[in-house]
Amino acid sequence: MFGAQRRLGELGEAADLWAGRFTAEVLPRVLERDHTVFQDDPTEVADRLGWLDLPADFRPRVAEIEDVVEDVVRAGLSYAVVIGMGGSSLFPEVMSNTFGPRDDRLEVVVLDSTDPRAVRRVERELPLEETLFIVSSKSGSTIETRSHLDHFWARMEQAVSRAGKHFVAITDPGSELEGLARERQFRHVFLNPPDVGGRFSALSYFGLVPAALLGVDVDELLDRALDMRAMSEANDPAKNPSVGLAAVLAAAAEVGRDKLTLLFPPAIRSFGDWIEQLVAESTGKHGKGILPVVGERVHDPDAYGDDRLFVAYGNVGGLDALVQAGHPVLELPFGDRHDLGGEVYRWELATALVGVALDINPFDQPDVQAAKVAAGQVLDGGVPDIEEVDPAVVLDSVAPGDFVAITAFVYPMGSVVEDLERVAAAIRGRNRVATTVGIGPRYLHSTGQLHKGKPQQAVVLQVVGDDPDDVEIPGRTYTFGQLKQAQAAGDYAALRDAGARVARVSIGDLLALAD
Repeated sequence: MFGAQRRLGELGEAADLWAGRFTAEVLPRVLERDHTVFQDDPTEVADRLGWLDLPADFRPRVAEIEDVVEDVVRAGLSYAVVIGMGGSSLFPEVMSNTFGPRDDRLEVVVLDSTDPRAVRRVERELPLEETLFIVSSKSGSTIETRSHLDHFWARMEQAVSRAGKHFVAITDPGSELEGLARERQFRHVFLNPPDVGGRFSALSYFGLVPAALLGVDVDELLDRALDMRAMSEANDPAKNPSVGLAAVLAAAAEVGRDKLTLLFPPAIRSFGDWIEQLVAESTGKHGKGILPVVGERVHDPDAYGDDRLFVAYGNVGGLDALVQAGHPVLELPFGDRHDLGGEVYRWELATALVGVALDINPFDQPDVQAAKVAAGQVLDGGVPDIEEVDPAVVLDSVAPGDFVAITAFVYPMGSVVEDLERVAAAIRGRNRVATTVGIGPRYLHSTGQLHKGKPQQAVVLQVVGDDPDDVEIPGRTYTFGQLKQAQAAGDYAALRDAGARVARVSIGDLLALAD
């Protein structure tokens, strides 16, 4: 695997078998865009394989991106706010956290929360006359993104004479957003290839435009991706890095090691959030799936059950003890930050191959829609039956192989998130199960699919914060706070209907678990 170190123990033989099968039977068909390798029905497969060609297809488009960036800089804009969800926002956040802004480029902020405080933070901390809003939505109709657009368009019209010059759209051809952006004379409209799904769109306009605004060398990102694509076409499984990763994931999932624990050096830590969405939303359905666990530090080996697979980048301490205790560990090499371009391609291809091993379609998200529908019903006046319960009672049902998900609709920048991480660590230590923290509505577009798609393992503790300082949404009959509350209630209903063990708990009761 070109520098990767496999310390898999008994898992090694099964991984070799999967690597051989992938290389001989699956990879050629995927590279040829044969949708039947995933399912006979072409729906949400045949038109979702464009990511395979993005590294090559976007090299000629870099000039267009850079021209827009230069125009924005000449206009005196200093800040860019990405308003998008899931695949439209996670890689821009990785780029911002990993590279930061170059002195002569823009600071990039991501807004993917409907919490009113998060919305107000943007307008209070950033001067609107110096800010560019990147409106990112494949469909153009994502409720969070359209609500953010409505709000900030109204604010911008009050602040400047030509509001459209402070907006850029990234969307599919023919979407509602394209029409609206042209009508309002946005500074630029980037039309993404329509055969690229959201979570596979990092190396398209959705990821590259924010990266270029930061001053990242997007040519280099794409070059690293092209290098990875070339290596990933090798018909020797020992020389194919994407096949090697897929084989380890498949072999681990086959024996119940379906809690993918990702370990990173500080410089690229946020890359785990992007992998989390890609793997969880792609594989978590029809009772199957791999749960990514991000943000953990390495613990004593006895703290883990036998459902873990560890994948580490760079020099991460504590791995030898894990191996000695019988936990499989895969160590991937990492050179510099631009290697993320290649790693995106590696994980995308590996995830697609794992979909074949799990006998699922990795490109759909059947349970995401259920939560959206339920949230819409709440906004229309439906009131779901939700009662607060003692979290200790719910945790009594946790068994080996389960996972606990703390899902919190709260201000994403507040100290409460640190408190929730502390609670997760306490639950993890006491119950010896993988425990994750997801901030809503962001997680609805990533692990939220797996929570409902693999409900037999899911124990979900939902927390919903209050919104004393709410924010209106122009043209809507509900506020951001009401939208957030509806999304929480909708997800609760969808989880309950799917058969997951779910409970709404107060922040106070949850925090008591960490004491």
